[in-house]
Amino acid sequence: MTLRAGDVVLIRIQYHQTQGSKIRPALVLLDTGDDDFVAAPVTSQPRSSEYDLVLADWKAAGLNVPSSARVHKLAVLPKADVVRNLGSCAGPDRDALLKVLCQAFCPR
Repeated sequence: MTLRAGDVVLIRIQYHQTQGSKIRPALVLLDTGDDDFVAAPVTSQPRSSEYDLVLADWKAAGLNVPSSARVHKLAVLPKADVVRNLGSCAGPDRDALLKVLCQAFCPR
């Protein structure tokens, strides 16, 4: 499976301290072609961090409700746990994502 930056996927997140899992959306940031990828969690809960990207076109991303990507909460996730691809970020959201990523991780 190949993922593209900007894809929004549903992924099964395994609990660490107990049995079970939950299914959550994630925004793909990097897929280098191996068995996992780097993603930012997506949430519908309001946040106030400068690194939370409000997805303006959340419907194009395949989401059911207005949501934000928590760009500063990156995770390396196994592709085997992807349930399905929901959609992808539209042009303006992709541009805003690059801006927030640079704000969070580029030297000033």
